[in-house]
Amino acid sequence: MKTILVVEDDRVYARVVANWLVKNGLAARYVLSVASAKEFIAGAGAGLVLSDYRLQDGNGVELLEWMKAQGYRIPFLVMTGYGDIPGAVEAVRKGATDYLPKPVQSEKVLGLITGLLKEREKPAQSEWAYYRGTSPLAVKLQEYIRLVAPVDTLAVLIRGASGTGKEYVARQVHALSERADAPFIAVDCGVLPKELAASELFGHVKGSFTGAAENKTGMFAAANHGTLFLDEVGNLNAEVQRSLLRALQEKRYRPVGGREEMQADIRLVAATNENLEKAMAEGRFREDLFHRLNEFPLHVPLLAECPEDIIPLAEFMLDAANRELERDVKGFDREAQKRLKAYPWPGNIRELRTVVRRATLLAKDGWITATEIGLPDEDRQPEVYSLNDERAERTTILKALGATGNDKKAAAQLLGISRSTLYLKLKRYRLN
Repeated sequence: MKTILVVEDDRVYARVVANWLVKNGLAARYVLSVASAKEFIAGAGAGLVLSDYRLQDGNGVELLEWMKAQGYRIPFLVMTGYGDIPGAVEAVRKGATDYLPKPVQSEKVLGLITGLLKEREKPAQSEWAYYRGTSPLAVKLQEYIRLVAPVDTLAVLIRGASGTGKEYVARQVHALSERADAPFIAVDCGVLPKELAASELFGHVKGSFTGAAENKTGMFAAANHGTLFLDEVGNLNAEVQRSLLRALQEKRYRPVGGREEMQADIRLVAATNENLEKAMAEGRFREDLFHRLNEFPLHVPLLAECPEDIIPLAEFMLDAANRELERDVKGFDREAQKRLKAYPWPGNIRELRTVVRRATLLAKDGWITATEIGLPDEDRQPEVYSLNDERAERTTILKALGATGNDKKAAAQLLGISRSTLYLKLKRYRLN
């Protein structure tokens, strides 16, 4: 369960409220100012904020508006004395969940808080909670996301190595846009069969090709009024690239075999780990489509480039793993943290998530140790997952599958290839 953050400038009362929550089985921390609240939310994160209206360096409304601007969509309760009720009502009008007259320590309030936390922990709402790093590169990326997200007339191209969290960034762009309440549709272009890619994206009409037994709604229609995310966009064939460019330019498309054009009211976000400039030079990717997709580029750094974020991100993932696996692991001990920080993370965030989930399952006595982490220490060379040596390719694939618990998507990312390529190699070496 996520931590409840109590924001109250009266230290005594702040401690009283936090202790009351803890005694009732909830995780709680308290801070004494708006500035400290912002720092806590941006770092450790919170599942619910319980804030006094009047604070020494501002008020609860200012904190609430900052959270909304940063994309934090978590329950916000305002504590208020009798004289501040009008301000608390204003806070509710601006998006606060409710206001609570002091003192708040009652069964009714406890029931409200518990209910809000349980609602937030439902998979549909918690799956894409966002960690925001504090390293210089992560902060720069977040600034760019906040800048471009509201401008949905600009296409966004997210570039970065496998496993860096490009879909994660795309979802943040969507969540901070005016289309946040509309669908977010993700398409992995790396696994789209070339002969069916156009049908998957644009749909088809009955009888348009062999096997088209009925009309099909494509991803463009599914994403109507929302965001369409095309991952590994460099894998699209020439015909689909041409159709995609036309759809983006004219905001209309035609289902395969159809006569009528459909309106395309979408925000397009694409991603790639491929060198598209090289692909253009080799004639594999259209230059005009590249420039249309690259209106606002975002670069996602390697995890190794953001060492300050490794432990906070691991703790964020641990919280998610605890919910998913129904565990109650408290954290990482000192040696485990040392091991996490020393490892180069060739598989980036995806690899870290795999390691944390596995360690969460293995953890004993409530803490993750270096043994459960299972990474090499500084005196040993880490595993390298490279397919440059074809003679060792089969062994390397088996190593990657073992490291990811036979998660083929994660293994493909660890190897730096698409899932479709991995499946072909599994078939070649009779590993499937």
